[in-house]
Amino acid sequence: MPLDRPIVVVDTETATLSGAPHLLELGAVRVEAGEVVDSFETLVAPAVEIEEEATAIHGISNEDVRRAPLAADALSQFNEWAGSDWMCAHNAGFDARVLGFEHARTGAPVSGSPFLCTLKLSRRHIPESPDHKLTTLCQHLDLEEGDHHRALADAVWCWQVLEECATRGEVKSATELLSQCGVPVTIPAFIPGPARMKPRLRPLTEAVRNGDEVTLLYGGSESGVAASMSVLPRLLYERHKKSYLEAECTRTGTLKTYLLDRIQKVLA
Repeated sequence: MPLDRPIVVVDTETATLSGAPHLLELGAVRVEAGEVVDSFETLVAPAVEIEEEATAIHGISNEDVRRAPLAADALSQFNEWAGSDWMCAHNAGFDARVLGFEHARTGAPVSGSPFLCTLKLSRRHIPESPDHKLTTLCQHLDLEEGDHHRALADAVWCWQVLEECATRGEVKSATELLSQCGVPVTIPAFIPGPARMKPRLRPLTEAVRNGDEVTLLYGGSESGVAASMSVLPRLLYERHKKSYLEAECTRTGTLKTYLLDRIQKVLA
C-alpha cells in the first residue's frame, strides 16, 4: 500500500563487528507511491582494516575498497541525495548508530529525519514469521531471491517488507507507521556522546580540535611501565559508560582505539 510521502530506505555494512562501527558500504532506494524511483550505492574506504569475520558475512574485502571514497565524501554525497526525506531501515537503530559515528568522525552536517523501522513493524504486522530477521522475512514472504548482506540489495528487501507491513495494516500514512515504531530513531540521537575527561587528559580535546600530534603514556600499572606512543587524535566519545579515544598511530598510519582510563599522561 503506497505511503503518503517519499521514503529513503537505507542499509549499511560495516568493517567491524564489535566496538565502534566503521561504515563500509551504504545503499538506499527512494520510494514514492509504492515504486522505487531512484537509488544510491557506494562502497566506503574505512579508516580500519576490514575484519575477516565481517568479510565472511558481506564478502567485501580490503582490496574491494582500495579506490572507494572516504566516509566524509560518501556521507556528503548521500546527504545531498537523501535530502530531508524520512528514512527507513531494518533494525533502524543499528544503521543510525553507524551513520552517527561517521558523522561524529567527519563533522558532516546531519539530517534529523526520523526512521521507520521494519524490524518493529514486522513484529506487529507479520507476527507469524519464525523470527524477524530480514533474511527470514524474505523467505517467509516468498520474496525474490538475491544476495543478502549487501547494502543496496538489503535496502530493496527492507522496502518490500515495509510495503507488506503497510498493506497488512491498511496504512497509507507514514506518520501512523512511525508512531508504531516506538521512540523515534534519528541519526543525531545516535551520535556518540562526549567522553568524560579527567583533568590530565584535557589536552586531547584541544588536539582533536586542532589536529595536533600528541604522545600518550598508555597502559602500565604499579608493577609495569606505560608505553609511549605518538598519535593524531581524531575522536573522543563515550560508549557503554566507558570513554575512548580514536587516534591515528603515526608509526603505522592505522586508526586505533584507546581506553581513556588507561592513558596515564598526554604529552604535547
